[in-house]
Amino acid sequence: MKIHDAYDEWSPTYDTDENATRDLDKTVLVRSLGAFRFGTIIKAGCGTGKNTGLLLKIGREIQALDFSAGMIAKAKKRLTRQSRVTFVHADLSKRWPLPRGAADLVT
Repeated sequence: MKIHDAYDEWSPTYDTDENATRDLDKTVLVRSLGAFRFGTIIKAGCGTGKNTGLLLKIGREIQALDFSAGMIAKAKKRLTRQSRVTFVHADLSKRWPLPRGAADLVT
């Protein structure tokens, strides 16, 4: 099974499966970036969009990249009313489909 297929399969339960490492990133983001403000933020590996709401509080717009169509679909459902988020299906191990210098912050 390819990795992106595994993430597609995992996407329905990703947010509810116990995963201390995955859940720690929100705490770290809040502590380290919560007081800052940015223009464009690239969220590399956006997954189900669980931290995108936080990033929207500190950024004007979000470019949310992931290689799993299932994860992006879940994130889109979570953020249906967010016009400031653009979801991009992309393999992060290859050249990203964004112009050079397109962001003030990459997470």
